[in-house]
Amino acid sequence: MEGGGDEEGDRIGLEAPACMFCGEPELLDIGEIWLDGAYTLDTCCPGLLECVCAEMRDDPAWGRDLLRHLGAELLTGQRLRRVCDEEGFTTMLDFKLQVRPITFRDAAQFVGRHHSHSRPPLTWRFGFGVWNGHALLMGVAMIGNPVARALMGRNLVEVLRLCVRRDTEPMLRDGCCSKLYAAAARRAEQAGFSQIITYTTILEDGASVRAAGWVRDAEVPGRGWHSARRPRSNASNAFVGKVRWSRTLRPNRPPAPACRRQSTHRPRTGSGWVTQSRNLGSASPAS
Repeated sequence: MEGGGDEEGDRIGLEAPACMFCGEPELLDIGEIWLDGAYTLDTCCPGLLECVCAEMRDDPAWGRDLLRHLGAELLTGQRLRRVCDEEGFTTMLDFKLQVRPITFRDAAQFVGRHHSHSRPPLTWRFGFGVWNGHALLMGVAMIGNPVARALMGRNLVEVLRLCVRRDTEPMLRDGCCSKLYAAAARRAEQAGFSQIITYTTILEDGASVRAAGWVRDAEVPGRGWHSARRPRSNASNAFVGKVRWSRTLRPNRPPAPACRRQSTHRPRTGSGWVTQSRNLGSASPAS
């Protein structure tokens, strides 16, 4: 009897406390979680749900710890960064950012959909994507040879496009740009390049570039791409001034030597042409 009474007492002690709104046993659990960070909570009554959501908006750190306690990280396999407020109506899960390689096709499609004024480049050397959590792609970086002809042959690469989507909650993309710039610099350094550059418009403050350790290099006046010798359409921001940013790298291995194309032309003998001496191997005027 005593044993049975103890078991009954233990069972009663494990029961959920009564809800302060409806009087029923309190129920609070995660219902569903979607790929974009949206989620639902299961509660015993609407009053408890409204109270919990209000507390999350007022104290995001408390909301993050609560969702961790409810098993959000176990369900998703991702580390929670914080809980962000979506325009004051609901909260969304903000996961740790992950930078991974991406294919040229996926990066070009992303730039084509989300870049505000530029089209994807025609080629690249390598690229990265940044994900919020496991499946929500937030931005891409495409790195290739420098576009300016005067900068070619200087053992440097350029971030040709860096694009972050703007159709999501702003807090979800916080830190995406600086992580992409840092990943591009690390990969360029591993490949043996001594410098990496990129451009921003004078209308941008460049906070993400500075956060990744880049320095302001020069200002480049805006100009059109169209010329009489090479007709091209000017982009909408062609005449906007640009700022060039750079970061000096310290590669672990020397860069690969530049490949020079050997000429297959063989000199022709005769009047007005150059002949080669068999003995000296030097050129002399034809007699």
